[in-house]
Amino acid sequence: MRAFFRGAPTTLGSLVLAGCGMWSAAGPGCGVTEEARAFPPALTESSGVAPSLTREGVFWTHSDDSGPGVLWRVDAQGSALGEVLLDGVKIYDAEDIASAACGEESCLYLGDIGDNRSERDTLVVYRVIEPEPTVRTVTPDRILIKLPDGPRDAEAMFVLPGEQLFLVTKGQEQPISVYRYPGPLHPDSLVTLEEVQKLSETARALPRQVTGAAAAPDGSVVVVRTYETLLFYRWDGARLLPLENGTVSLRWLRESQGEGVGIGADGLVALTSEGGPNGGPGTIRVMRCRI
Repeated sequence: MRAFFRGAPTTLGSLVLAGCGMWSAAGPGCGVTEEARAFPPALTESSGVAPSLTREGVFWTHSDDSGPGVLWRVDAQGSALGEVLLDGVKIYDAEDIASAACGEESCLYLGDIGDNRSERDTLVVYRVIEPEPTVRTVTPDRILIKLPDGPRDAEAMFVLPGEQLFLVTKGQEQPISVYRYPGPLHPDSLVTLEEVQKLSETARALPRQVTGAAAAPDGSVVVVRTYETLLFYRWDGARLLPLENGTVSLRWLRESQGEGVGIGADGLVALTSEGGPNGGPGTIRVMRCRI
């Protein structure tokens, strides 16, 4: 979502820290296990992250630059382990990625859902079976979606067991809303999502806008992240319910432009940050939370 910050006079980190004292990770006891590690230069625009469900210590990420669809396999030290090209895909604005079980397989879902100008009538989620390390090109399924109340900017998506696909809007000009894909996924058919709830009553100030979301592999916990917080929920079958003491401040991490979040097993939480308006490197950081 680089275009949103073009011309900004300061980094997001300094914006959310201005006038604030010391902050710590309140909530469900999150602690950093791997400090921020820089990605290769090609990943300065990494805006989503998802843990591999087949290989421990491996994560998937992507760039939100327009152009060919590419998935990056990385580790917790920020090292690139390989790239996978999505055959025939041209990205408009990929903003999030999820990993989830799909039948007997593990699938990756790349959300080309960004819409800074709120003008896209059709959004796309690309689904692939998680590639083996030797695979370099895959042909994805295209899940075509639209919102029932017109275009909205969205940077967050999560998938619950049974391929239950959800999208969360950013809250830039309207309240933050959660939408659900009704029924089983139907590749190449345009489907209108259903709004299931609002997470805010109004649009949100920049630091509190939603930039990512993720679900634990077993679906027990869902996290929604903003530039400055993690918000933990559980899904009760109809809506997201906040966990008690489920808000974690990220201000103490001083991310340049915090964007992505992914949840793995045993409370693993991965965070990615874009390089920000000053052109720094994208980063990955790994935490453990008692969730």
